Amino acid sequence: MFFISYNIKFMKVLLLIVLIVGCFFSVGAQDGSEKKVKLYKTWIKLNNSPQIVKGILYQVSDSTIIVAGLHNYSDLHQYSFSHVDLLKVRRAKSVGRGAVTGSIIGFGSGIIMGSAIIVSEDALVAGLISATLGLSGGFVGAGIGALVGTIKDRFPIKNSFGNLEKYRGNLQDYSFKREEKAATHTFVHRGYLEFSMGLSFARGEFASHVPINYYQGMDMTGLSSKTTIGYWFTKGVGISFVARNSQYSIAGDSQRSWSLDAFTLGPVISMPIAKNLRFDLTPAVGFASAYLIIDNKEVYTGEGFGMNISGALRYDISKRLSTSVSVGYLSSKQEFIEGGSGQAQDTDIELGLAYKFGKRSL
Repeated sequence: MFFISYNIKFMKVLLLIVLIVGCFFSVGAQDGSEKKVKLYKTWIKLNNSPQIVKGILYQVSDSTIIVAGLHNYSDLHQYSFSHVDLLKVRRAKSVGRGAVTGSIIGFGSGIIMGSAIIVSEDALVAGLISATLGLSGGFVGAGIGALVGTIKDRFPIKNSFGNLEKYRGNLQDYSFKREEKAATHTFVHRGYLEFSMGLSFARGEFASHVPINYYQGMDMTGLSSKTTIGYWFTKGVGISFVARNSQYSIAGDSQRSWSLDAFTLGPVISMPIAKNLRFDLTPAVGFASAYLIIDNKEVYTGEGFGMNISGALRYDISKRLSTSVSVGYLSSKQEFIEGGSGQAQDTDIELGLAYKFGKRSL
């Protein structure tokens, strides 16, 4: 009966995740269908005027930047690279889009975690708590999304033709009117930092049999989080280092919990699906450690070799930010210091946000 109820619970959580992911990526698909009408606001700091030029990035040619009026697109103004110090670009209505996207992700995350973790005989009480977590997550997500929507890409032209040429490909991606002679080079940041959080589902002996006296088992569903540091060698191949943690409570004992940590390193293989959407596959190996915590102290510790494989759908929000939905599987052989050994395995489903970084602005 436990196995059946666990799988029903797992399927409900999985269905909720599929619905949330479908809503999120359908927003991206609608944006793609409106590709020809995308507008990008621009702010230009000139070297011969204290006034900041504001408008719509209309066209980027070999040596000039043309800006249209915010309300009258036929009102065009042309600026030579020799007069442009700094240029900033942001998608029109990006704050509203960020708030909507963040609220969807936050609401879905709250509902998913509430449905997976809350245990109550009263379905109404459990539903109300899950809904409260969802609404709270939605408000927080909306705020974070709106804040992310205010971020602008920076292009330090600094009156230099060389700088304009370096960034011209990126600027043409934002311009309303496409240049007949498009730039073949685009500048990208190759390093990135990502934080992900979601659910973890215990597998194998880790969930049912650990070599310890009076082991009562543990809840099959817990929380997971991971931090990833990565670098892209090309658009399709990179490398990543991942520090991950999963936590599970002990059945019937609020003072005890199990944790599974892992530090892994491996390649990242990326396959494009659409312009801003891709699938990343990451096989990795490293070190894993499972330990029992009683009253905030580690009392039973295992160590061993770990293997992890994960797949992620990744959507680029901007040149610097991307969000992802990932599924990962970790398996490790644990040798416990107190004696005995066993397999520690889990599956995690997470939502992530990545920030691309580098020495140069963009």
